[in-house]
Amino acid sequence: MEIRRMNPARGWTWVRQGYQLIMINPLMSILFALIGAFTMFAALKIPVFGPLLAILLMPLVMAGYMRVCRALEEEEEVELAHLFEGFRKHTARLAALGAFSMLGMIAASTVMVFLGGDPLSTLMDSFRTGSDPQLLVSAMWNAGSGVAFSLLVGFTLVCVLMLALQYAPMLVFFNDATPLAALRASLSGSFRNIIPYTVYSIIMQLIALVLSLLPFNIGLILLLPLGFTSLYVSYRNIFPFAHEVAAIQPVTNNPEA
Repeated sequence: MEIRRMNPARGWTWVRQGYQLIMINPLMSILFALIGAFTMFAALKIPVFGPLLAILLMPLVMAGYMRVCRALEEEEEVELAHLFEGFRKHTARLAALGAFSMLGMIAASTVMVFLGGDPLSTLMDSFRTGSDPQLLVSAMWNAGSGVAFSLLVGFTLVCVLMLALQYAPMLVFFNDATPLAALRASLSGSFRNIIPYTVYSIIMQLIALVLSLLPFNIGLILLLPLGFTSLYVSYRNIFPFAHEVAAIQPVTNNPEA
């Protein structure tokens, strides 16, 4: 599987071309993103097993929206069925990614608790029971360097897990990769393009900050599809399809530009 390395300017290109994908069919792009988000929200509301079910479903829903992006890119007629194709193609592999995500979060939490010990447990209890920001800041300050180190390690592990997962659903769905191969390729592609990805992340955070000023959560409604479409564009840049030549020129031509 080819993994391309992009230059830093690609971070902005991913956002710009993600917006261009949305504008091919703005109504469907936004509506389907909201349906996907509502599906995850509904899963979370299921008693006891809701959070676990949501983690398992996340790769399937993401793969479905990436299929919507593919339809937009190919100028196909976008259908609601595209959004749920993750439930019909490579379903077991996509669900396995959700299971890996769950195990990864448990592993990161276990390492963090092991390193932090009782001081970390005390700090977590303060966050669960306290509401005074001043007291919470004081608790963090008094927790000690060991707790700070455990939090840093936990945060690092979670970031690595997220990088391994961000392209994995697309690699399973479009490239027929196995879950483990998809996780490895996603992590490798993310690290190989860490500079443009950092630029992309900063730009998306600035956009999120501006959109947060809009009333009635309109900004979130606009940000959600842009996050999906720009991620799809970055995937198409970094992991070109084996059979393609110049079919998707706006996305893949001049990869170093």
